[in-house]
Amino acid sequence: MADTFLILGNGFDIAMGRKTKYTDFIEFEKQLFSNPDEELLEFLKAKKVRIEKYRDNLYLKFINENRDRLGENWSNLEIMISQLADAIMYFKENNEVLFKVATTGRIWLLEESLLQEKNYRSRLYIANMFFSLFHEKGWSSLEREVALDKLNNEFIRQLDLLIELLEIYLSYLDYLDFSVINIQVSPTALDRVPNLLNSYVLNFNYTNTSGHLFGISEENTHFIHGRIDLERTFNRINTMVFGIEDKENNINSGLIPYQKFYQRVVKETGSKFEDFFSITNLTKDYIHVSGKKFPVTHRTPKNIVVFGHSVDPLDKEIFQKCFALAEKGEYSYRFIFTYFDEPAKRSIIKNLAIILGKEKLIELTTKRNIVFVKSDDKESMEKSLLP
Repeated sequence: MADTFLILGNGFDIAMGRKTKYTDFIEFEKQLFSNPDEELLEFLKAKKVRIEKYRDNLYLKFINENRDRLGENWSNLEIMISQLADAIMYFKENNEVLFKVATTGRIWLLEESLLQEKNYRSRLYIANMFFSLFHEKGWSSLEREVALDKLNNEFIRQLDLLIELLEIYLSYLDYLDFSVINIQVSPTALDRVPNLLNSYVLNFNYTNTSGHLFGISEENTHFIHGRIDLERTFNRINTMVFGIEDKENNINSGLIPYQKFYQRVVKETGSKFEDFFSITNLTKDYIHVSGKKFPVTHRTPKNIVVFGHSVDPLDKEIFQKCFALAEKGEYSYRFIFTYFDEPAKRSIIKNLAIILGKEKLIELTTKRNIVFVKSDDKESMEKSLLP
């Protein structure tokens, strides 16, 4: 029987009936500071969480002002963070634009000029935040570069607070789902994947839903972007990675704290998943020669099932590594990409073309090293699995 390797995105948690969409998080933040219920208050008290420092988060403020323009995936929020970080870098490189307005107070002049620029809304938001802090913090006496460094540091601090607040929400959700409601496995195409209990998991989520529902061991799971751990049972720090696309060799020192590669280094999320690809089991079989039966062994195939992940290029380095390791493994392998609907399938194919290159994608689909299965199509999943 083939080994199973699961690569899980947030769509997996959603398919299991969990409220892990970013819109759920936004609603939680609103409830937290307006009308928290008794159960939430008791949870916060038990965990000794003080919420005041999370009020009026600068990223959540921008999200709430622009929700109609943001997409539905967490990756859209990462793009939003990238746009805000780029806006800060823009003003660091063009600080005369900002300071001319800051000293005169004629903000409308800046708005008129920014309308002609790309990333207009993010730049205008950063400008308004700078003007507010410029007077509130008394930055008028500082050198321009120092004042903008302070602005950048404030947004880095606010990103850390956003991640902490997300950890609080997901921890509360874990409490509700697994201690109060006691949710059960929802039917999906994964039902036809045999021996899920012994699967290896590359988990892009901060939650351990596959562990709770399928019983997959912690030892077999790699939380590539960190995990919720409110009580710091597993690590002394918050290990959750939430940032922007890595810029490969183009590393801007001002942007580093926003980038995923930097957060993965600092938070030590590691590369444990690479070991999963190198684990090689042997399958015993027999061949018949001249009427005689001879035992043979071969490397056990791997079914690599990608469930609930948009395969967004934000995570391209990780997916590129997965494909490289599978090809190097000298075993038969198949990536099975599940999709929710046809638009989602088209998006995954587009993203794979970006990550792998068009010709490589065509090659791998022709060889059936890559196949696509609808996330609720159990029969197609069963037919697609390597034996």
